[in-house]
Amino acid sequence: MSRSTEEDPARAEALRAVADAGRHQSTAMILFHTNLSRRVGLGTTEEKVLELVRRHGHPSVGELAEHTGMAKNSISDVLDRLESKGYITREPHPSDGRKVAIVATEEGAARIGQLFVGLMTRLGQLQAEYTTKDLALIAEYQRRAAEIQADEARALAAEEPD
Repeated sequence: MSRSTEEDPARAEALRAVADAGRHQSTAMILFHTNLSRRVGLGTTEEKVLELVRRHGHPSVGELAEHTGMAKNSISDVLDRLESKGYITREPHPSDGRKVAIVATEEGAARIGQLFVGLMTRLGQLQAEYTTKDLALIAEYQRRAAEIQADEARALAAEEPD
């Protein structure tokens, strides 16, 4: 249900606040992950591809290409670097023997995980200030917004630059 912001100035202000908060959070996330990546010897693309490997279990190169909108050869290059740095291994795919599965190493996850302790502690303190219902609503909004942004990222990757 969409309400006109002309009819509801408070909604217009709330929408501006959400947009501003989203931009602020996006910048903070990029800066955090840029510095985290640097600390563990990864590029930011490598770190985010590694996160997708962990999120999706045992993805193939093709599956990672679909998730990122990157070409398979570009994903393969990123995976080569991650493998050489000890963050992933390549193994037979658990459900399709014709494919190779990408698996995050426990050692690599531990190297990165230790750098999240402060952030996760502080976020836990912030989350304690919200009700379960509030947190469910925030999570739904963030998930849906992330899906939209991921779709738009894939669309940008698919378009030829002018």
